[in-house]
Amino acid sequence: MSSDVQSALARLQWIDYGSLVIVIAISYDYCLTFSREVIYIWKRPWTSVTTLFLVIRYVGCLSGITEALYGSSFIPGPVKVRHCTIIYYLGMWASAIFLTAANMVMILRVYAIYNRSRIILGVLLVMYVMKVMVLFTAAGIDSDPKYVAVSIGRLPDITVCGVPLGTQTWNIVSEVMQGILSTVLCSLVVVRFVRESVQIYRATDKWQPNRYLTLIVKDGLLYYFSALLYYVINFLGILGVLPSGGWARQALLVIANIPLYTLAPRFIIDLRELYVRDTQGRWDNGMDTGFGLSSRVPVPHYAPVSTTFGTIAFAEGSGTGDLESVDETASVDSERQVLMV
Repeated sequence: MSSDVQSALARLQWIDYGSLVIVIAISYDYCLTFSREVIYIWKRPWTSVTTLFLVIRYVGCLSGITEALYGSSFIPGPVKVRHCTIIYYLGMWASAIFLTAANMVMILRVYAIYNRSRIILGVLLVMYVMKVMVLFTAAGIDSDPKYVAVSIGRLPDITVCGVPLGTQTWNIVSEVMQGILSTVLCSLVVVRFVRESVQIYRATDKWQPNRYLTLIVKDGLLYYFSALLYYVINFLGILGVLPSGGWARQALLVIANIPLYTLAPRFIIDLRELYVRDTQGRWDNGMDTGFGLSSRVPVPHYAPVSTTFGTIAFAEGSGTGDLESVDETASVDSERQVLMV
């Protein structure tokens, strides 16, 4: 067996390892969170956030698993170009739909934690619409056989789907725009986290690790970081900067994919769970105020409640159930009252 064939088989083995880890992680996380999904999604009134969750959860699972399996030896049966083309298109469009929904959730959360600032929402939506237009333009070009050719690679007793060959211009533009949007979103969330952390410290004169962990969950800090990391690694892959093969490349792909596809649905579930705990188990039409969405009926003002997750204020605000619309002085006083109990 020639050294080239041995090298190709070694690369395929690492691809299989990476694919297996991603598929198992996404599937296992789905099993872990399904019971909470039933409680906080399926048994609650249908809202626009419910729709976003279902897209993120199920289209995201399809996207993550399909992209992981592409190029591996796990595809059953004799692999032909037609099969690879179908898998490639399925993963590409599922990824585009998933990322569109995931970006919208991140924008809505930033809109909510910044007291429903229309200026911030307007700027983010302009960036979002431009990104979506470029994303689907790139997906449309990649769907045209004149621009992209899907191939198969042949090894001894193994046939795998090859890397599509075609233009990368629109993909590069799409990743650059997404990188800018993700950086802005991540920066806004970090600024919010730092500001709240400083307020808590000033109110109690000591550091509160549990409260900071609560803020990380509430603001979805890890989710925003994972999204930014995903686009950075993807962009480096498009530019050809990532290692060509072996464990290093697969490790980076695992790090990029698993957090994004697992944290995105958890983000919505966690916020709804925090809302239920904060309102002492009462459900109402304000359950999605965590994403800045108005309730259909006025929601009573709930004072901050100390829970196992910390203290989170879902205040009324103009009779629409806005998230945290109390002023900063009241917020600090509430923190002092609860944390000193």
